Amino acid sequence: MQKPGAYEIEMGMPLRRALDELGGGLRAGRTLQAILIGGAAGVFLRPDEIDVPLDFQSLSAIGATFGSGAIMVFDDTANVRGALIRLARFFRDESCGKCFPCQLGTQRQYEILRNPSGFENPKGLRSELGATMRDASLCGLGQTASSAILSAFDKRLI
Repeated sequence: MQKPGAYEIEMGMPLRRALDELGGGLRAGRTLQAILIGGAAGVFLRPDEIDVPLDFQSLSAIGATFGSGAIMVFDDTANVRGALIRLARFFRDESCGKCFPCQLGTQRQYEILRNPSGFENPKGLRSELGATMRDASLCGLGQTASSAILSAFDKRLI
């Protein structure tokens, strides 16, 4: 983005308009690769989804949420795989260790993504590990620790 920063966005403003008018659009010669909306526990959006109005109903309709309110824009020079590894490390480090689905799940998620083959065959991560963490963790951290990562796989961004 040409003008990254913290902005207050009017409810219902289309995401594309917010990126162009407030963020100044992408830098010259760059193309949009993906957007992570809702922060570390959010979900990725493909470039064809950026016309979504920024309101609860519209985001929910495409499986997204405001989450922390953060919007991270990835242009064609960004390393989405590296970002996913950093997200996995963040959740691993922030797990309090009280419940095993989160403690072990975030550790295993990080290990899988650190292994180059973890990006080639994410089925175990997607179907078993992510579901177990979401359904059995005691708090929101464990329940959402795989959200962004799984959405990147589901939307074929990696």
